[in-house]
Amino acid sequence: MADTLARVQKDVRFWQRLLTFAGYKPGKVDGVNGRKTKAAAQEWQNDAERIKAEIGSFDERSERNIATLTPETQRSARIWLKAAKAVADAEGYDVRIICGTRTYAEQDALYRKRPRVTKARGGQSMHNFGIAWDIGIFRGKEYIGDHALYAKVGKLYNQVPGITWGGTWKSFVDEPHYQLEKYSSSSAARNAFEV
Repeated sequence: MADTLARVQKDVRFWQRLLTFAGYKPGKVDGVNGRKTKAAAQEWQNDAERIKAEIGSFDERSERNIATLTPETQRSARIWLKAAKAVADAEGYDVRIICGTRTYAEQDALYRKRPRVTKARGGQSMHNFGIAWDIGIFRGKEYIGDHALYAKVGKLYNQVPGITWGGTWKSFVDEPHYQLEKYSSSSAARNAFEV
């Protein structure tokens, strides 16, 4: 589980910004993993463990990706995933969180991929701020990219206060995508993130 979060933490400036954005106090954003940054990271981890104990844990892949989300987002993602897994299980499928936080550098690398898989550069995706996650539908180990179950579990978003679902978007429908409603746009989130 730590390997995915470790990937995010490796970009220390990004990690310090993410900690600050989530309400922790890592000190100055200076790229140094010092005492204050380590203490803030421990607070994050303590809150994450408390939320997991309260709501429940899931498959290893989902857990690795949930760990990269801000603790506030982890709570929402866990509540949603618990409900979605029950619906999917009743139909013989599984739902997993397959993507959480991406650093700006990771987002830029994804943007450069061909064929294009995202329209967002680093700092333009809610995934860059620890407040968005993507899901996948699985039958056993097989990933299923197109299935009516995406819409069915997507509608569960309205049972979790404060989240929105990409399946309701008008200009770009993104059924596997969920995020906190906290910011009206990625530029608003970026302004708060880059303080």
